[in-house]
Amino acid sequence: MTTAPGASPGPLFLFARAYQHPWRALLIGAAGFGTAALLLYVVDATGPMWAGMPGWLAAAASIFAANGPLILAVIAAATFASIVGFGRATGIRHWVWTDLALGISVGLVVRAAVELVAPTLGGFGGPLGGALSGDTTLALVIAASAAVLISPIVEELYFRGLLVRALFDAVGEAGRIGASIVAVATSTAAFVVLHIIAAGALVPFGLLVGSLGVGIGCGVLVVVTGRLGGAIVAHVFYNASGLALLLW
Repeated sequence: MTTAPGASPGPLFLFARAYQHPWRALLIGAAGFGTAALLLYVVDATGPMWAGMPGWLAAAASIFAANGPLILAVIAAATFASIVGFGRATGIRHWVWTDLALGISVGLVVRAAVELVAPTLGGFGGPLGGALSGDTTLALVIAASAAVLISPIVEELYFRGLLVRALFDAVGEAGRIGASIVAVATSTAAFVVLHIIAAGALVPFGLLVGSLGVGIGCGVLVVVTGRLGGAIVAHVFYNASGLALLLW
């Protein structure tokens, strides 16, 4: 029997289902988030526990605290809750040239919004600045690798590759738009909270605007394209442009 045009609601998901057990994947993700938040709260690269220790050690500890639990959660979710494997589950497997253009566009828009409300002032700073100020070369190398390469990729794999896609699968019965809103809003909230924890007692307004913009922009890219490439490009471009402005 054939179906009249327009009678079928079409496929439920914007992309192929990533997780056979999405709630299990979200539970694993929650454990990774909680561990990262705890480590970031305890391990402060500029705190007294690092007094007298090498700057590279403080930097390495901060990078691991922020990224280690998240990437482990992504790997565990893909292993124990996915039906398609790591690459396809996170959406990182397939790339197309438009991901580059879309990612740069989103990253540029978010950076422009941040600079409009809270302009970046020159001078090396951030959570690693105090610990590394004695060695400018080491500071630049660690800041560039962590802020421009490591953190954006790990965070996109976790927040958009794991959380967005697992949430979309978990609440997919709400429909495409409803599932997309829940997935993007929830992952963005978690993204902002983790950055607030990492910032410590003093949270710059620009950090809030940037985290919110990156979370929403990258989340929308993922639910629209079904791929992670554009989100990674956007996040890398946003962080790289911020670092460039700091060094200007």
